[in-house]
Amino acid sequence: MKFAVIGHPVGHSLSPAMHSASFRAIGFDGTYGAFDVTPQDLPSVLRRFAAEGYRGINCTIPHKEAVLPLLDRLDDSAVHCAAANTVLFAADGTTTGYNTDGAGFRLSLEECGFRFAGARIVLLGAGGAARAVSVACRDAGCAELAVSNRTRSRAESLVAELRRTECAARMVDLGGVDDPETCRAVEEADLVVNATPLGLKPDDPSAVPQELLHAGQTVYDLIPVRRETATLAAARAAGARAVGGLGMLVHQGAAAFRIWTGLEPDISAMFSALGMGR
Repeated sequence: MKFAVIGHPVGHSLSPAMHSASFRAIGFDGTYGAFDVTPQDLPSVLRRFAAEGYRGINCTIPHKEAVLPLLDRLDDSAVHCAAANTVLFAADGTTTGYNTDGAGFRLSLEECGFRFAGARIVLLGAGGAARAVSVACRDAGCAELAVSNRTRSRAESLVAELRRTECAARMVDLGGVDDPETCRAVEEADLVVNATPLGLKPDDPSAVPQELLHAGQTVYDLIPVRRETATLAAARAAGARAVGGLGMLVHQGAAAFRIWTGLEPDISAMFSALGMGR
């Protein structure tokens, strides 16, 4: 079976190494590639994958939202998150979109001992990954979820969508991290989540100023890289607990593999491929 991850850029992706390690460990006959796909090429690439017999793909930045109207069906997980990171190709070439990001995020944080119930959370970013994280935080029982985005209208849109469902949590939309209201929210937060692209490049700055962070907080950076991002470095320097995105990468990938094949992946092999013990 053939699988792949698509993004723009995609060279940073650790998914091929992670899935290939699991394939070997369970004796699964499959390949997993990585393809840099520009937004304008996304429709034609999906058609090509269907014609070439691919079983499934993962979507990363910037395709998680853009892929939705191109798919034949959407699972409830993709509908609720308004984004899809996983696509299943049926034998007839039709496609179904899923979202496994939210479940992967929640599980990886709970493994670190974080308790969502009653937590005050600030989410930086309002794109496809942020949407999945916001739904996971809401459903896990957080007390407050504040969404911060440089373009505030995008934060407002995401918060408006969250408010349409039954939810006890207080929902707040915020501007960028230089906004005084956002600064106060970050300082008071139990969990700060970076769901922006900052950190993909080695020289990217921290997504949040170090002076706003402090001991007792958890800072989660969704960027799935082996190195420490500037956001995580700032968190550690401030005395906060710093959690990288590799755990989420593994768990969302494991969920995608189950959707594609109905089989159980070797999660330990996936962690080992990323240089992480379990």
